[in-house]
Amino acid sequence: MDNLEQAAMLLLSMGEQGAAQVMAHLDRNDVQHLSHKMARLASITQNEAEAVLGRFFKGYQEQSGIARASRTYLQKTLDLALGDRVAKSLIDSIYGDEVKTLVKRLEWVEPQLLAREIANEHSQLQAVLLGLLPPESAAQVLQGLPAEVQDEVLVRIAQLGDIDREVVDELKQLVERCMLIAMGKSYTQISGVRQVADILNRFDGDREQLMEMLKLHDKQLANNVADNMFDFIILGRQKPETLQEIMAVVPADVLALALKGIDSELKSTLLSALPKRMSSAIETQVEAIGSVPLSQAIAARKEIMTLAKQMMDDGEFELQLFEEQVVE
Repeated sequence: MDNLEQAAMLLLSMGEQGAAQVMAHLDRNDVQHLSHKMARLASITQNEAEAVLGRFFKGYQEQSGIARASRTYLQKTLDLALGDRVAKSLIDSIYGDEVKTLVKRLEWVEPQLLAREIANEHSQLQAVLLGLLPPESAAQVLQGLPAEVQDEVLVRIAQLGDIDREVVDELKQLVERCMLIAMGKSYTQISGVRQVADILNRFDGDREQLMEMLKLHDKQLANNVADNMFDFIILGRQKPETLQEIMAVVPADVLALALKGIDSELKSTLLSALPKRMSSAIETQVEAIGSVPLSQAIAARKEIMTLAKQMMDDGEFELQLFEEQVVE
């Protein structure tokens, strides 16, 4: 077992409360790595467990001499010797600023949520909070603030020094409020309307009937789903003449990117809407450009769909979301 696996096993052996107290002192990366190891740890024999625990206690015995003074013990002692304010400053220099520890919890809160919560706070409080966050998190929160205050917040961060006790107290309240809101929210977000549209686009049954049923439940919801169904995949359902009109105005380089990695049947349908010489040239171009980032292919498909929807809005044709019903 490597060191991380041994640490994970040790935490699991401590029980929930003990493990939680230890993990509270770790940084975000360590918590993430250990959590993954703890979730995947399996088939640990009794001998392995005893060996890991034995190594831990042996190391502890070798390194532990006289127990160090606790923060509470030092706080009380220094308060009597130096007074509250001087003791507080010294304690913070020994153990690290308590506010930094408090703000560290906010690394787990979504930056968008933090931005919303501090948007109406004084810019100095915003600056203090962002000044204590890791730069990556602070940048995301800053981006979520109104553009007209971003420069002022940056200036105030650059001017930060010692923090007044009053600001610390306000910051504590803000952090606790943000944590309460964050704990009440799920971190799994689902775009329900988009998901329904994607499901219907790939549903092999009667899509139109399902859409009609959705309209009976909620007409506006059904309209929102229909708007989201203008996905690249629906081009394969269009009449040949409609598809020819669309393909005629799509730039060759955009089409070549859009065809990368798509279903072979849809690819054949789109190429068949082009003149043979142009279709052959596009296929050659698709092969020539080699591997491309998925984001570029998706962007090209969105560009084609935006063009197709604009043509429909201009009255040039009507795009079909569903296959046209046929009768014998």
